[in-house]
Amino acid sequence: SMWYQRRVRGNIYRINFSDFKPTCINSCHYSGVLDVGFPDSCSELFATCSKENIRVWVTDTSNEVLRITVPNMTCHGVCFMRDGKSIISAWDDGKIRAFKPQSGSELYTIHDAHNQGVTAIATASDNRRIVSGGGEGQVRVLGHIWTKTSYGCCYEGT
Repeated sequence: SMWYQRRVRGNIYRINFSDFKPTCINSCHYSGVLDVGFPDSCSELFATCSKENIRVWVTDTSNEVLRITVPNMTCHGVCFMRDGKSIISAWDDGKIRAFKPQSGSELYTIHDAHNQGVTAIATASDNRRIVSGGGEGQVRVLGHIWTKTSYGCCYEGT
């Protein structure tokens, strides 16, 4: 015998009464979706963002395959670098965060990208620049370099 229960965070679980083990059968954002992004030349996957998380979905099945969570923050924009090697995201704390698309682990963070939150994000076709919009009305073009130091990843604004 089975029982279905909806959780607060947008997941629907099936619970088997024989072992009371829950299985997630469906998921969705628990607040409004703020952006949707497709990888360049790829329609099999897409990403969405909302309060506290980014989710990557399979287009044909609508199955969630990856969830990236940043507690107590809201993601206003999400896109993929053109080479598909990173997910770039815009957050209300003024940071731009990049994540690995397979694992969701953080690649780098650009601190203080905008002083009133990052509200829009896009990538250039050269895989070297990120264009961002902020709550203060400014648009910035950022070029980044991958320099590993004891302080993390550095970037240059252009």
